[in-house]
Amino acid sequence: MTSHWPQLHTTSTLHPAVSGGRAGRFELSLQRHGDQTRIGRQFISYPFHLTRPFAFDLAIPSLTTIYQQSSSGGLYRAEQLSSRFDLGADSAAHVTTQAATVVHHCHDEPARLSTDIRLEEGAFLALTPDPLVLFPGASCASSIKADLAPGSVLLLADAFACHDPVGQQRLFDRLDSDVLLRDQSGKLLVRDSFAITGAALATSASPIGSWRVVSNYMLAGDSQRLPRREALDELCGMASLVAGVTELPNKAGWGIRCLSADAVAARSFAERLFSLSVEAAFGVLPAPRRK
Repeated sequence: MTSHWPQLHTTSTLHPAVSGGRAGRFELSLQRHGDQTRIGRQFISYPFHLTRPFAFDLAIPSLTTIYQQSSSGGLYRAEQLSSRFDLGADSAAHVTTQAATVVHHCHDEPARLSTDIRLEEGAFLALTPDPLVLFPGASCASSIKADLAPGSVLLLADAFACHDPVGQQRLFDRLDSDVLLRDQSGKLLVRDSFAITGAALATSASPIGSWRVVSNYMLAGDSQRLPRREALDELCGMASLVAGVTELPNKAGWGIRCLSADAVAARSFAERLFSLSVEAAFGVLPAPRRK
């Protein structure tokens, strides 16, 4: 564990504390120093792990890439994991995971994820974890809150898939998601929430039909640094998926929904959307990210 922060209370009011659950924290403050973005304060506790930041983009030296790793093998019953990202003025970061995250059987005590984000003027953050993989009996509740200053850009990715490792088509329990974006003054820009159960997806009236991966994205912030609608519409025409773009309330940016036939199509869409977002914000395509 490395710590330069006091104990922070990041548990969401939407997800009150559950007794007996393991708690973990992943908290970073990033600042622009010259041409580069560097980690300042940090607090990392089990099950999270952080190695070092990576500079993949020689043409975008300010964009640092961070892998939010886990050493526990997934999410478990009653876990409470919190993340916090504070980005200083004109800093830039891409935060992703090393692989998809398995959510194990939670026995009616969901795993809870909370993320708090603060972007100062001109900051850029792409928070693009790989999908959650919901095992039979899995239950997970996620809350994301972000404050955006003028000139900043935020790309959020939220995806999930269902899987029964023994092939018996057993169902996950429930997935809840709540995303809330505000401007620097505290004005509400966007709130997007959903709740879905495995039983709902197993019926003939399933909202996702036979598609295997569900992906939700938000691209919010300075309109001059966001991809054009035409480019996003073209992206949504990729094979092996159906996708659509919606303008977010308060002219905050774009919302994108995607249903993919498999993990390969979902990853390809996510990578191309990330590339479009970086190109719009910095004028240069990013280098490939390896997993």
